[in-house]
Amino acid sequence: MARYTFGDDEPARARLALVAAAYEPVSRAFLAREAPTGAALAVDLGCGPGFSTELVAATCRPRALVGLDASEQFLAMARPLVPTARFVRHDVTEVPPPGGPADVIYARLVLAHLPDPPALLARWCEHLAAGGVILSEELEDIESPDGPLRDYDDLSSAMVRRGGGVMCAGPLLAPLGGRCVRVEASAALAARIYSFNVRLWLERAGGGPAKERLLRLQRGLAELAHSPSAAGVTWIVRQTVVSRGSPLR
Repeated sequence: MARYTFGDDEPARARLALVAAAYEPVSRAFLAREAPTGAALAVDLGCGPGFSTELVAATCRPRALVGLDASEQFLAMARPLVPTARFVRHDVTEVPPPGGPADVIYARLVLAHLPDPPALLARWCEHLAAGGVILSEELEDIESPDGPLRDYDDLSSAMVRRGGGVMCAGPLLAPLGGRCVRVEASAALAARIYSFNVRLWLERAGGGPAKERLLRLQRGLAELAHSPSAAGVTWIVRQTVVSRGSPLR
């Protein structure tokens, strides 16, 4: 499997809380529109600290809900947030997922960190219940202005690629259709979100030019975090619905 490069500590949870709030309107509408009603089982793949699981619980109201993640630290954070769900440590590239055939499998910004997203979707599909669907949200593209925000996006893409994934997995899923929606973030919000990862990468960095680059980026993002009039970022998100009959190959 690919390696998640963004950490699973308390700062990582804080970063994901900001991301979840930014995505909430488009993700809630997607789930409300596409998830079957009265689902017996919903599974949140790569649930992290539980923000996406909480949204699935509130929107889909399945009779049973399972959150899966490889990080026990994140799962410990998720359990008190969604006490009605069952959280299991699991590598989502391994099938079948725990819990049995699912009516809804939700995966938000997960495939970017995994190898060969279409092949993985095909394997997940084999474990859907009759009439079940996979609901996927992945970045299609990022629109960001020149400067620290663009520099971060380039570096982040390189980090994810180094871990074996691809930051914008949406184009790989384009043959499956779906639609693209826009998530707008102010420069200040994007800078706050991005700063968490720069902090993590600095902790892992050695010396030399790589550390100097990260320090410059950290300073630039800190300035933007207090610049309300600066141009922001648009995350373009591909929302894809996949069923067992979808032509995945």
